[in-house]
Amino acid sequence: MKKIVYLLTATTIIAGALAGCSKAPKEAAPSKGETAAQNSQNPYLASEKPLKLKVHMGTKDSGVFKNDWPIFVKAAEMTNVTLEGTLPSTVADFSETFSIVMASGSLPDIMQALSKDFLQYGQEGAFLPLNDLIDKHAPHLKQFLQDNPDVRSAASDNDGNIWFIPFVADGEAEKGWFIRKDWLEKLGLEEPKTVDELHNVLTAFVNNDPNGNNKKDEVGFFHRNTSIGIEGLMALWNAYPDYRAFDGKVVFGPLEDDYGVAMENIAQWYKEGLIDKEIFTRGSKARDILLADNVGGLTHDFFASTGNYNEQLASKIPGFRFEPMLPPADVNGVVKEPSKRDRAKNYGWGISHSNPDPVATIKYFDFWFTEEGRRMANFGMEGDTYTMVDGKPIFTDKVLKSDKAPVDVIRETGAQSNFGFQQDYFYEEQWTLPLATEGIDLYKENNVFMDKYPILKFTNEEQKEIQKIFPKVETYIVETRQQWILGAKPVDHAAFVKELEKLGANRLVEINQAAYDRYMAEMKQ
Repeated sequence: MKKIVYLLTATTIIAGALAGCSKAPKEAAPSKGETAAQNSQNPYLASEKPLKLKVHMGTKDSGVFKNDWPIFVKAAEMTNVTLEGTLPSTVADFSETFSIVMASGSLPDIMQALSKDFLQYGQEGAFLPLNDLIDKHAPHLKQFLQDNPDVRSAASDNDGNIWFIPFVADGEAEKGWFIRKDWLEKLGLEEPKTVDELHNVLTAFVNNDPNGNNKKDEVGFFHRNTSIGIEGLMALWNAYPDYRAFDGKVVFGPLEDDYGVAMENIAQWYKEGLIDKEIFTRGSKARDILLADNVGGLTHDFFASTGNYNEQLASKIPGFRFEPMLPPADVNGVVKEPSKRDRAKNYGWGISHSNPDPVATIKYFDFWFTEEGRRMANFGMEGDTYTMVDGKPIFTDKVLKSDKAPVDVIRETGAQSNFGFQQDYFYEEQWTLPLATEGIDLYKENNVFMDKYPILKFTNEEQKEIQKIFPKVETYIVETRQQWILGAKPVDHAAFVKELEKLGANRLVEINQAAYDRYMAEMKQ
């Protein structure tokens, strides 16, 4: 075991908070349940004797791990492994909490973290490499990683050492365009197919009173993401807010000439009143507010959630139809959608160096990749949140007719809590309204999705450079983009690029190109 070089400070900061975390020997003997795991009466058994493991687990989406989450209680019955959370329910900053735990020198047996943290601290000895454990004791995980080399790549370092099991998303479609089709009909307009047509439609929306209240209060394009909400618009001029790879070459969007062209046009549209004047300040409630007030005309957002507004507002706004449409063709005539759902997320869970029984733990991880485990992780508890109908897990009324969002109800069981498992898009399909499903199918049938920029692995030296350069680059980009669009300063892309180069943006591209080349070589193996 390598010497752990980072566990030196802040021990007293969380001594009380982490009291009781396992401090078993670093090297553990194989589980006594090795033979029992093969027991045909219980193929899921991970430990012959009851085993309790401490787990550091929590995300912004699903909250802090709860010991009484039903799917984990059921998993304990099936595997003989019980998880006990170490995080208090009041945690708000999971990144800060992770750093404190790592500095304490007392690690829980299982930890949820970001891929960069696993790759860094794993090589320093904080986490166990999982390759041999998976090969010998986790047949379902082994097969899954063999079948999905992109996931294996995301979970491993450049030497092929697997450090964690990631949360694996399912489903290709993520975001799309939604437009007030009732407004189009009222104004005698067709669905926009080009950039010029979109400009004309937005002009009509904000000037021709489609909501019929005799006020010029309509908002053309709006978004609830104040940072990259305009990504959809940018793509119309072949501009992108971050990294992309074309024909093996990595580009950083803000450095490209098309970015300047896009900013000039978007700034002009903003000046003409075609874009929400509060695009950078309205925030997460923009969609709710503008649609409920019958003033929002167009957005680019998630299919599932945006498709719900027709049902919500039908009784309040006569004729309300906020429906998906294909992306307008860009200035080169290409119809494309820049967003696409990530498969292997850049987080998951791994095994700490002090874990008392790594073999039982990897078997427990493997359970969540069995048919039964995956079903629980996605749908919750049979008889409660779902029932089996013709071989498929169908959500009950408790999920589909609740006042809460379906995913929030599911998460009360522990399902969809972003740990290491493979998502099943069927869970989302069931509560996605037909309108949104039609939009997803429309995008899939027309094959408009651009290739996703992959999750790349950086060496420790590269990661240090990125951490030094990127924050300054990102701050400058965000501030300048807002100033341009709001008209606070004229668009000068040449000067903008020079400043980015001074800040080290070209070095970021070089680092990403090297990592991308390694990724592509790995995918060819």
